Amino acid sequence: NYWLGDHYDRLQRFTMEALRSDTRAVIDWIAAVLIDGIAMVEELSDSDRALTELASLAGKVRAAYCGEYFDVYARLNPNAVASTAAALEMHTDIPSEELAPGVQFLHCRANTVEGGETLFVDGGRVANDLRSSNPGDFRTLSELTVPFRVHHDGHDMRARQRVIELDSDGAVSGVTMSQHMADVFDLPQAVLDGYYPAFRRFGNMLRDSKYVMRLRFTPGVCLVFDNHRIVHGRDAYAAQSGRRHLRGCYVDRGEMRSTYRAMMTAT
Repeated sequence: NYWLGDHYDRLQRFTMEALRSDTRAVIDWIAAVLIDGIAMVEELSDSDRALTELASLAGKVRAAYCGEYFDVYARLNPNAVASTAAALEMHTDIPSEELAPGVQFLHCRANTVEGGETLFVDGGRVANDLRSSNPGDFRTLSELTVPFRVHHDGHDMRARQRVIELDSDGAVSGVTMSQHMADVFDLPQAVLDGYYPAFRRFGNMLRDSKYVMRLRFTPGVCLVFDNHRIVHGRDAYAAQSGRRHLRGCYVDRGEMRSTYRAMMTAT
């Protein structure tokens, strides 16, 4: 189900207690992520264990180059934009890995700062709208690969991705967007003359208010979303006004689908 920026009221919500005790609730939760690309889980405890427990209901935690878990808060010596209080551009995570992480978990541990609203966009909806409004741009972004790179703290991860991913039937299966991890686009100049405008137009669509679902993270809430479909970002916030701490991890999409099929078979 593709959605627009007014999706928040229809965002499917589950409690940690229900998922812990009811197999049917877990099936419904995973189905919500598979169908809508995103779901909310509430009432997690303020502990590292809570995120591990939730992720294990969907599959195994999938390590990225930064480890199995990551923490998002403003640091004195940041190595990424996410570790500052600045606005975070709309993006999908870690396209610099050959197989970018599949399903992302973001658990809010604290949020008392001014500002810092979290932004989510259904990238599949935007990509399909681009296909209708500008098929040339759609074809360009779905056929050509461009390089992404992350280079710090002993890592030099590089991979090429298509900004719009298609399945074997030509349907949109995902999007990849990360201006802060984009490497130098190394396409021939004649190709770049068309690629950059298409990339820019798609990026502007992802920021269009009609697509952007805005929410303020509250402690105990975990947003679970498809990193190959849901594009996310953040407004800037006043770091000195309080504390904002999110803890995250990933599970592969195939792992979550496997869990869903196995549970459905067993019921």
